[in-house]
Amino acid sequence: MRKTYSQPQYYHHVEHLKEQQGSKKTLWASLLITLFFTIVEVVGGILSNSLALLSDSAHMLSDVLALGLSMIAIYFAAKAPTARYTFGYLRLEILAALLNGLALVVIALGICYEGIMRILHPQDVDVKLMLTISLIGLVVNIILTIILARSLKGEDNINVQSALWHFIGDLLNSVGVIVAVVVIYFTHWVLIDPILSILISLIIFRGGYKIVKNAWDILMEKVPDELDTDEIIARMKEHPNVLDVHEFHLSAITTGHYNLSAHVVVDNRSDAENYRVINELAAMLKETYSLDHTTLQVEHLQANHLDDPYFEQIK
Repeated sequence: MRKTYSQPQYYHHVEHLKEQQGSKKTLWASLLITLFFTIVEVVGGILSNSLALLSDSAHMLSDVLALGLSMIAIYFAAKAPTARYTFGYLRLEILAALLNGLALVVIALGICYEGIMRILHPQDVDVKLMLTISLIGLVVNIILTIILARSLKGEDNINVQSALWHFIGDLLNSVGVIVAVVVIYFTHWVLIDPILSILISLIIFRGGYKIVKNAWDILMEKVPDELDTDEIIARMKEHPNVLDVHEFHLSAITTGHYNLSAHVVVDNRSDAENYRVINELAAMLKETYSLDHTTLQVEHLQANHLDDPYFEQIK
């Protein structure tokens, strides 16, 4: 008979979920606007024969997919932990961000390749249609960039961050298309179209790399950049009843959700006093470093530890 598991919300003193209402609204609005303009750019790029517009439409299509992934991740992140997934589904947003970052890298490489092909084999473009579509795109991308930037200030979310990088790339691409239109109109130098596309692809690549690196650091359980392990351990050892701290691990489950575990060596005291020491350390970690989820294991000097070289060093 298959074993069933009950919902274990009562297992946790810290909620392993994210209620990100602001991020949800932001991403929904961004998704609908992006989907509409993607269709406009695809049609405009084909009719005008502009690589800059077509590359931007491909990027916009990736934005639609990225925003869809981000929406799925955010909805799952709001689900409560289960007996099988005791940390909930918070890591799903990191996986989505990783895929989004990789998509940015692949798109940047694709645009760069197409730009090189256009330099080798120049083609005429419809300047007026390019200008019309690029101006609309500029306005749309400015609006989306502002919306996402404001949302990111309110809620730290790596998927909103990756979406913001997508739209910063789109914004730059729109500016690039307008510059290309002006240059082509006055000089008839059509190579400016693929050259600007290549330059913009490098910026998109940088944004994708940054998102991938951030997601990779979290998946590899790297210590968050804003926290210093040596400082935290030293602060814990300042407690008068703490002899040493070891087996120290600090990582991020997702953005804004950190997990700390450590063994704390205390002097020989009663269980009640040891419990008080652990509570005081946990309170200090929460107040000073905003570390809500801490797991501290008590160790103390007992007769059966006297032969242990480690305990000999700290006695």
